[in-house]
Formats: sequence, structure tokens, C-alpha cells
Amino acid sequence: MSETIRLTGVHETLLATLQARAIDNRAQEPVLGDATAEDLLRRIDYDFRRIKTAAKDVRTVTFRAKKLDEWTLAFLNEHPDAVVLHLACGLDSRAFRLDTPAGVEWIDVDVPQVVELRSRLYQKRDGYRMIGSSVTAEGWLDSVPADRPTLVVAEGLTPYLGEADGEEMLRRLTQHLSRGSIMFDAVLPWTLRFAKHSQLLRATGATFSWGIGDPRSLEHRVPGLRFLEQWSLLESPYLAKARPLERAVGTAMRGVPQLRYAHRLLRYHF
Repeated sequence: MSETIRLTGVHETLLATLQARAIDNRAQEPVLGDATAEDLLRRIDYDFRRIKTAAKDVRTVTFRAKKLDEWTLAFLNEHPDAVVLHLACGLDSRAFRLDTPAGVEWIDVDVPQVVELRSRLYQKRDGYRMIGSSVTAEGWLDSVPADRPTLVVAEGLTPYLGEADGEEMLRRLTQHLSRGSIMFDAVLPWTLRFAKHSQLLRATGATFSWGIGDPRSLEHRVPGLRFLEQWSLLESPYLAKARPLERAVGTAMRGVPQLRYAHRLLRYHF
């Protein structure tokens, strides 16, 4: 039985990331190899021609997801009793595709209509639960343990937030949680002017609103936050498997900081 999707705006973009993971899974040498995405794609009633996921979008989605998977597993190897908060999880299968320690509590957070859809598409399992709420709303953190090391993962979220909302969300997290790490993808401010030309954003009506220049600037606005590293999507080893022209363009872009870090992952400790 297929699930009819009625999502708009930024929430509709989760279907593009799902399609990108499914396209990658069909490749002879996939980056992520997310077979769940292919299965969900078959079960969803939606005209995916609307979003026209391009090859560059597949690379963006899979390169960042693979690195976040690696960072997540490294954190959980150090903290097998951790809590994981996956913010704006969409239909991502990270909670199920990773081999997490038995003592981990994994909490996926997204708006109620997305959580309701996930509850129909994914099976229940021990150590896993969902919270239906906007990540910028107050109150949802009350049910999250505050006394355990916590990993906060936000993928494909922060560029769509307003700067004030994004920083306030980070402050709520660091005030409620005792210790841990936060990792998310971010764009440079100059990219906001060009995002409106994206086929995906035009199709869904979503917009980019928050660009982060110096990643250390957040340390001054979010008490307790300490910058650890930034990782450019152009640094992915999987870029070497792209077509020759794409590899050459990527190599050239890496030499220009404003291009190299236009879209990257940031990792912080708190």
C-alpha cells in the first residue's frame, strides 16, 4: 500500500534527499548504500519529477550523510551510553542503518506530520523513539535526558532556519544538555543570494535563510559551544569516483576557500 505525501515548503525537501539516497543505492559503487531509501521510494505516492534531483544533489546528500555517519559512529564508540538527537530527521534511516551500541537511546525529531509518516514507514525497535515537534519550538526538550553524553545531528536543516531561530535552538540545546557534540551542515552567507536558482527550492518554495561565515563566531553567541572542525564536501574521498570533469572542477574549487567551504559540515563540543 502506497503512502500519499502532502508536504510543502522546506518539509517537502526531505523527499529530494530520500530520492538522492535511492539513486546512490542503484550505483555500481554507492557512497552510502542505503537500501532502505529505495524501499521507501517504492512505498510513497509522490511525483518525484517535480524535484528533479540532479547528480550534484546526489553527491551533496550522500557525501555529507556518509561523513555524518562516520562522525556519529566515532562518538558512539567513545560514549556507548549516549543519547542521539537527530533533528529534522525527515525520512532518513540513520537510526536503523548504523550499528549502534545497545545502550544508546536514539531520538528522531521532526514536525508531527513527518513523524506520523515515519511511524507508518519504519518498524519500532528498542532504544528508539520519535518526538513530533518543530526543532525551534520550546518544550520538546523536556522529555530528553539531560544527564548523559549527547550527540546532536542536524542534516539539511540549518540553512533553512532564520539566524535568530537557529542560534536560539543551539542555546536551548546547550542549556538543557550537560555535555556532548553538535554537528550540522552549513552554507557560507554569499550562497544565500544564489540558492533561489536551485531547482529544488523553486519546486518546493523553500528558501535558504542562514549562512554561517566564521564557525567560531557561534562560540560567542551560544554559551558553552566550542568549535572543533569544519569539513568541506569537496574533501570527500568519494569525489575521486566522479566523472573526470567533475573531479577537475572539485579540485579547482578546493583551492578557493569561498568555494571550498560554500557548503560544509561543522562540528562542535559543548
